[in-house]
Amino acid sequence: MVEWEDMTPEERDRFIYLSLSENALKAIVMIMQRKHGPGVSTETIMRYAFKIARDRMTPKHLKKKSGKA
Repeated sequence: MVEWEDMTPEERDRFIYLSLSENALKAIVMIMQRKHGPGVSTETIMRYAFKIARDRMTPKHLKKKSGKA
C-alpha cells in the first residue's frame, strides 16, 4: 500500500485532487479546522486528505477487519 513518504509532494497533491471531489476536500478542511483550530497547518490537512483518498481507493476485502477474529 502506498504511504505518504513514498510519494513526492507533487504526486501526493495529484493523487488527492484526482481521488477526492471538491466537496470532499472542503469537508476535510472544515473537519480539520474544527478539530485543530483555524491555524491548522496545510501539511496536517493534506496528510488527512491523503489518508481519506487512500482509504477510498482500497477495496473492502483488503481493509483490516476491526476487532473480530
